[in-house]
Amino acid sequence: MHATRIARKRGAARLQLFAASAALLFAAGVASADESIYPAESVTRTRADLAGKVTAEERPFAFLVDPSTPSAGVFAVGYTLGMGSGISADRPIPVVMQNQGVSNEVSVGYGVTSWFEPYLSANIVADTSSNTTYLNGIAGLKFQLTNPDSPWRVALLGGALREGASADWGAWFRATGSFSAGPLLIEANAYIEHIFAPDRDALDYIGALGASYRIIPGLRVGAEYVGQDLEEMFTSGVEGGARMGLGPNIAVDLDHNRYQITVAALFGLNAVSPTAIVRAGLLASF
Repeated sequence: MHATRIARKRGAARLQLFAASAALLFAAGVASADESIYPAESVTRTRADLAGKVTAEERPFAFLVDPSTPSAGVFAVGYTLGMGSGISADRPIPVVMQNQGVSNEVSVGYGVTSWFEPYLSANIVADTSSNTTYLNGIAGLKFQLTNPDSPWRVALLGGALREGASADWGAWFRATGSFSAGPLLIEANAYIEHIFAPDRDALDYIGALGASYRIIPGLRVGAEYVGQDLEEMFTSGVEGGARMGLGPNIAVDLDHNRYQITVAALFGLNAVSPTAIVRAGLLASF
């Protein structure tokens, strides 16, 4: 009983810390925005569009989610190739390494306004060890809370997911924020996931950090860090411990944001993490 109370206290402390981090991201972005985004923008084009871009949405990272959303009336169709284990619909580092396989993800989003995007994604993971295919699914809503032109940007995301390997359902929430200063971009993500199934962690936590530098127009290079299953940082649980990876990335913008390509690698930072994983993505806007 004593150990159970300690575990519960630790879980509550981590949840409070996670919530506080998301709140700080929100407060910093709102306080630093040049001007508020109003619903009237849903029928107009943002200043980013007027500058010649097809969409205000940006993809500078492969593992992190950028706060930007598609411009009003723009469809965003994405494809991502990477590695996965079918354990979770939105967990970038494979959990069960013996079941890892090639992951193919297709996503579709739509800019209802310049700050609101509903989207769907399907992630097909082929388990090469057992010749089994898993289908993960995500349905979500994305709200950009700050002006797209602000150096500080914040977005909140949330929705439902379905795991392929377990056929279980879950709910998730993500806070993402970024700061830009000239060619330098710094970004952070905080992610919470709950699976409605017995013998699972009450909450799964993922944190991610990234830095990117624009070398020339249309070309960025940088680095990304992902910490996954952070609730098991100090004690091994259902997932077998926290996993962490750090590595380089490159992002290419073609035709004024119409086509955006990202490629990144993560190299494991602890014993339970994969030695290396790679993710490549393409986002097309119409």
